[in-house]
Parts: sequence; C-alpha cells; structure tokens
Amino acid sequence: MKGLTLILTMIGIIAKVYSQSTLLWSKDFTTELNNYYTDYPSIQKIADTIKVVGRKNTVNGQRLLIVKYNLLGDTISTKTYGNDSVFNNSIIDFKFDSTNHVYILNKEPIGFYKSKIVLQKYSLDGNLVWVEQIQNPADTSYTPRSLGIANDTGLFITAYKEYDYPGPGDDVFFTTTLSQLYAYNSNGSRLWQREFNPTSEINWFLYNIFVHNNTAFLFAFNTSFITRLVKVDINNNLTINTNTGILNGINDVQLSPDSNLIITASACYRVSKVNLSGTLLWTQLYGTNLPSNISGDEMKAIIQDSSGNIYITGRHYGLNYGTPSYTNADILTLKYNNNGNLIWQNRYKYGVDNADIGNTIKLKNGQIYIGGTSQRLGVATDYDYLVLKIDSATGLSTGIYRYDGLASGNDIVSSLYVFDNGNVALTGSSYINSKYDWTTQLLSDVVLSVQNISLENNFQVYPNPTAGGEILTIVGNNIKSYSVISAIGQVVQQGTLETNDINTIQLDNINAGIYLLHVKTNQEIMTRKIIVR
Repeated sequence: MKGLTLILTMIGIIAKVYSQSTLLWSKDFTTELNNYYTDYPSIQKIADTIKVVGRKNTVNGQRLLIVKYNLLGDTISTKTYGNDSVFNNSIIDFKFDSTNHVYILNKEPIGFYKSKIVLQKYSLDGNLVWVEQIQNPADTSYTPRSLGIANDTGLFITAYKEYDYPGPGDDVFFTTTLSQLYAYNSNGSRLWQREFNPTSEINWFLYNIFVHNNTAFLFAFNTSFITRLVKVDINNNLTINTNTGILNGINDVQLSPDSNLIITASACYRVSKVNLSGTLLWTQLYGTNLPSNISGDEMKAIIQDSSGNIYITGRHYGLNYGTPSYTNADILTLKYNNNGNLIWQNRYKYGVDNADIGNTIKLKNGQIYIGGTSQRLGVATDYDYLVLKIDSATGLSTGIYRYDGLASGNDIVSSLYVFDNGNVALTGSSYINSKYDWTTQLLSDVVLSVQNISLENNFQVYPNPTAGGEILTIVGNNIKSYSVISAIGQVVQQGTLETNDINTIQLDNINAGIYLLHVKTNQEIMTRKIIVR
C-alpha cells in the first residue's frame, strides 16, 4: 500500500481519511469547458476582491471571462471579453498590461482546415479598443501560437503560416508550414512581420514567447531537431544560439534573480540554467523509475525565492513500474539551490496506487503551497482538489487539503493565491454535467488535521441580521464550538458551546459588517453568513 508522507505517518492519519483545513466558502461557476488541460482558470487578489480569469465556452465560441468575489464569497461582478468580431473561435493566449487593458489572441476557422488570427485589445470595463486580423483570402491558413507583451509598448505574436492546402478528403499533412513572428504597437499597428527559414532558423516552436528587455526569446527546433534560442527585439534585430544544450523539451521559462534563465523540461524531471544568450550553465536530471520506452514524469510548475533557490513540482512515477506493488504518479516536489544542488525532496503519495499531480506552486511566509489533483479511490476513479503545504527550509509536509466536488467528478486545482495571514484562495476545474466548470474556494489555512467540511449548513442561526452586543441563537445537533470570522479572514470572536440543540452567544464588540459563522461538531465544520448592523 502506498504510504503517506513521513509526517502524516507519524501522526497516524489513515490514508483514505480526508485531511481538511477550514473551508470558509466554495463557489461553482458555469463555464461549459471541454478540456481542463488548456482551459484552466487562474486566480489573483486585487484589494479586497478575488479575481478568477479564464476561458468560457459559448454558442458563438470561446470568450475570456473574469469573475470577481469578495472575501465572503459573494459574486460581485462578471465580465466577458471577445464578443466583437470573432466567431466559433478558440482563445489561444491572453495577456494583461499595466494600463488596465487585456489582449486576446484568437484562432477563428474560415474553411476546410483553414483559420485566421484575430487579435483584440479591450479595456477592463469591457470596451473593445481595436481588433486586427491576419488572414489570406487565397489558399493560406494562419494558426496563432502565443502572445507576449514588451513593456506595454508593443506586442509579439508567434504563429504558423500554412499553404498548399489539399482539397476535402486529401491528407492535410502535406501542406507547407512556416513559422512566423509579428510585432504590433499598443495602438494595433503592425510594426513588422518575420518569416523564419525552417532549416537555419525555426521550424517549430518549443515554448510560448518569453519577453525580456523588449526582446522575444523563442526556443525552437529547426528541421534537424536541434534546440536553439532565437531572439528578436522589438526593432526586428535577430540573434541565434544554434545549440543551447537544452534537453527533453520545455515546460516553463523564468528569469532568475541573477539574470539568467531557469528552464524546466516537459518530458522528465530536468531543470536547466542558461544565460541570456542561451548557453547552458548547468542541468540536473532527477532520475526516473519508468522504462526507457515509457514517458510519464513531468515538471509542471516552478517558483524561485530571492536567493535563487528553485522549487519545482509536478508528477513522478514511483518504484517497481509494471509490478503489483508499483506506485502511480506522485507529487514530487524538489528544492534546488542557485547552483543546481538538490536541497530536499518531498513525495506525496495518497492511497493505494492513486495518481497525484501538482499543477501550481506558490511560496509565502516560508511555506511552499502546491495546488493539484489526486485520485480519490484509486486507479480509474475520479480526482479530488488537492492543496499541499511544505516547509520551504526542511521539506517537511505541514498541511494537506482535499475536496471532492459536488458531482464526484474530476476536480483539478489550477491556481492558488496565498494571503499574508495564511488564508488560501484556490480555483480550478470541476467536472459537472459532462462539462468542466470553475470551483473557487477560500481556506482559512492548510493544516494537518482530520475534519469533514459540510456545505449543507445543517444548523440555524437567528436573528440574522443582528447587531453588535445582541444575543445570537444557534440551533443544531452536537455543536461544540464556534468562530466568527471577518471579511478579511480574522477570527473576531470564538468559544465553546454546550452540546445542547439550542445555544446562545453574545456578539461582543463586533463592528457592523458581514461575517462568517463557523460551528464545529465532532464530525464536521458548518458555516453560515451573518450580517451585523
């Protein structure tokens, strides 16, 4: 049987018991998505709001969607972008600039295996600023690849130009494909266009545009499948490093504190450091337990601290692949120092042969937070939301949160935000009614404890609204304690209760506002919103 992490074993938590933190609220939002791999949402905090951003499917194509919640879980606004001048489209990429605008890169079909590029700029209040299209009325197709912003003054777009198209029923793989790079200014005017030579420059992009110092860094293959770094600045000046030494593809590229590039591989647990010219400085490969003809290990997220330490998570297969005792994909989190030396490793393994995958990683208050997904009942079963907390200095697990969605379908955390006070906001995709919707939640912390969280609120509280200093009556079975939590996550009052069906508490020195009342039994935590006037 798969063990849990060392610290969990020490405190005796049984594998299939959900280790839960305090769930303040959980909200589901319909987006009708088909694929959680590419259409996942992201989360951030702006002032006293939580903002969730991602794609939404409509009858006329994909749209960019922003949903804002207050810290009590109320939906305060929704806004969609992309309704103008684009139909039956897919959103390939989008970026926000520092002047409150969003750029959306769309692929729109225009015929048999043909498409065009639609680039839109919107203000955050939803007004279309401009739209530009790249298309050819002849037998030519344009497929967008990625979008990058250069200091809010210019845009880069990578794309593929395809022509010599066959007729319906013929093999489309015999088309001619050429890699393209476009530059626009922020007013929507095209500055220039570059078509790459597939033999000496670029045949296929390995990664999205990485922009640094107004320069597009393009990692790519040529026709000989040699990894190269092609750099083009905003003035269309070109430089090439023809052999970077980077292996196993690219999952992510980040700038390091010492102005180099940290690159994680896409097909194994490899991390590399290269300089800005693309020359390899060092590379580290964490070995695999898979046979040479099997690919499954994958680094999926990376973060760095101010000292240049590198924290990486993803999925990594355990020992004895192909035998009855082998372990499925585990969440393997690694810490390297700035010179590529391995400091610690943390492997999360849940249940018996469950698959566990880390998708996103954050660093806050000396803790590493990982959001991902974990099979609930073993092979071929649905996945649960998962959040892990790990001490960044020691690598020891300090918290676990699991959540099974409303329909017991696949639930995948894709993005986290950690507050200064330790609260954790998270979002991701939840499989409901044959589609993926967003489930956004707020946790008071991620801790090692055994609790069941109830969203049914099987208790009553009155009067509600109430007033500071008044008596509040709580009706429910076997309630042992309560907490009153403010809109910014602070516990303003708490206490124990008699195990009666009816309890009363006096709200002492509580200011007017909206609060969350948590009550706890031996089996669960229940929550209800109260208003203090």
